Formats: sequence, C-alpha cells, structure tokens
Amino acid sequence: MGLLSGAIMLGYLLFSFIGGMLTTRFGPKRIVIASLLCGALSMLFVSRLSGFFPLLFFTFAMGAGAAGTNIAMATLSMAWFEDRRRGRAVGIVTGGTGLGIIVTGLLLPYVLLNLGEGAWRQCWLLLASIAFLVAAMGWILLKGKPNREKILPSTPDGDKASIPSAPKRGELTLKAIFIIYFIFGFAFNIYATYFVAYMVDEIRLSEKTAGDVWAIFGWMCMGSGLLWGFISDRLGRREALIWNNGIIAFAVLVPLLLQQPFFLGVSALLFGGTFLGTVAIIAAAIGDQAGEKRASVYGLVTMIHGIGQLFGTTSGGYLRDLTGSFQLTLISSFMGFLLCLLLILFNKKRQGKRGFTGSPSPVGQAPGTPP
Repeated sequence: MGLLSGAIMLGYLLFSFIGGMLTTRFGPKRIVIASLLCGALSMLFVSRLSGFFPLLFFTFAMGAGAAGTNIAMATLSMAWFEDRRRGRAVGIVTGGTGLGIIVTGLLLPYVLLNLGEGAWRQCWLLLASIAFLVAAMGWILLKGKPNREKILPSTPDGDKASIPSAPKRGELTLKAIFIIYFIFGFAFNIYATYFVAYMVDEIRLSEKTAGDVWAIFGWMCMGSGLLWGFISDRLGRREALIWNNGIIAFAVLVPLLLQQPFFLGVSALLFGGTFLGTVAIIAAAIGDQAGEKRASVYGLVTMIHGIGQLFGTTSGGYLRDLTGSFQLTLISSFMGFLLCLLLILFNKKRQGKRGFTGSPSPVGQAPGTPP
C-alpha cells in the first residue's frame, strides 16, 4: 500500500514539471483533456487489475494525470484573466479541489459499505467514469488561449478610455516564491497528515469527534481559494500571503495550547480557510510574473512544493517515533509556517508604480468573463 501511494506521489511530482512544459508547448486545453483521460484510464485499469506491478504502473500514471490536469487548468485560468481578477479566477479553480474532497468523502464510504467485498473496485470504476465525464465536458466547454487583440471601451468623446493602473505592489521574487512554497509544503503536510492522529491518540477524542472536526477543514477548503484570491487582487500577492501565513501559523499553534474540541474545530476551520488560499495566491503570483512561460514555472514550483510535502510527511513521522508524542511534530509545522511568514516579510521585489500589464480580454468579451 505504501509503494502504491508512493507511486501516485512520484507520478505527481515528476509530471508537475513535465506537465508544465507540455502545457507551454501544446496549450492548456489539450493537456487538461489528455491528463484527464490518462487519469480516467488509469483508474479504470486499477478497478480491474490484481497484479502488483501493473497496479504500480497505473497508480504512477494516475498521479501523472492528476499533475497535468492541475497545472494546465490553473494555467488556463491565468491566461484568461487580467492581473486584477486573476487571483479570484485561480481561487475558483482551486476551489474545485475542496469540492472534490467533499464529494468523494460523502460518496465513497456509502459505496464501500453497501456493495460488499469487491466495493473498492466499484469505487475506482465510479471515479474513472466521473473523470471521463469531466474530460468530455472539458472538450466541449473549455477554450484555449484568448484572442490577444485589445478592445478598449470608448469614452463619450469617442476616445479610447485607458484602463486604470493596477495598484502598486511589492511583489515577491520568483526565487522567494520557490523557497516559501517548498517550506509551505513541508509544514502543511505535517499538519494535514498527523492532526487527526494527534486528536485521537494524544488528546483521546473519539474517532467520530475527530472526523467531525476534520470535516470542517474539507468544507472550508472549498471557498478558501476564492476568498484569498479576491484578497490578493485587492491587497496584492505579498500582503495577502502575509495575512494568510499568519492565520495558518496561528491555526497550528491553537491545538498545541488549547485541546478542547471547540478550539480544535477553530484550528481546522482556520487551516481549511487558508490552505487553498496559499495555493491560489502563489499561482496568481506566478501568472503575474512568468508571462508565456507561466505553465513551466508553475509546474516547477508545484514539483518543489510536492518535494516539501514528502519531507514533511517523513520527518513528522520520525519526530513522532523519536519523542513518542505529536507535540514536536506539530511544533515543526508551526515553525515552518512562521519561517514562511518571516521570508515573506523580509523579501520584497523593488519596483516603481506601473501600469496595467494583465492579459487583455478577448474581442467582444467583458474583462474577467470566464471562457
């Protein structure tokens, strides 16, 4: 089981970067559809096969398909929206992750409980069917790169009205984004992996209570990308990340100090309400700075983020075994978020006031209107 899970992670890590390169070369729509089909076919084969090595191959392919879909879909939203709306657009896309977690969390336990011994195969078949359906919808509904011809609204005088300048922003450098996102992946995955175990094994909550607390995280994820994308459009990416990482660090500190179920719920609420917000802000920041290479850069930064997650999971488990407690494990997560906050505070890309540089809207389409 560990090797199969590791194959998914390895496929995701490798194809985060490769998927970004392919998106730059062939366009995001093609890679979204191809990646969805890859994931759907992989899940279909997993639902039918029994040999270990075939399963290992198709779980690897499943992770690759997930990475390609994620990178290309986020990049597509970056291309269609200008700077001042890009955070919200990417936030809506990342919100799909939270929605998927909720749907599978409600649907799959019901299938497993009611279809008997082979129910796990039916679950994979169901997920494959959903992925095929989404691929078909994407083929029909998604559009590639927008038309780059700029049509400016006319003033009553008949002159072209200028688009207002974007607010002055102290953006993070790309180098800082890479480092911060690596540390964020490390700190996030420690909390996400061990928080429920901490509640059950150390605080001695019932599994049902711990599950109810963690469900708050899933529900909050769905809207956090949109919320923080909107905040980053208004305040700027760097300022939004400061608030975001400050809140998420506080969310990890709360269960270390206060262990009543109410405060654990507060921790899950704040964590779920900020986690996908960080993802949305980072994606929007890449879209602001990387231009036509945004898919490759976003793929690379996602791969580095995944490596941080891998280190977080292994080191968190090691600290638990070493100390016999999850306290030091969660403290290391808190310190990671605190380090991210300090790096954001002390890294600022110097720039003067600039005009609007976002992607123009397609001909005849209002700015910000989704494809």
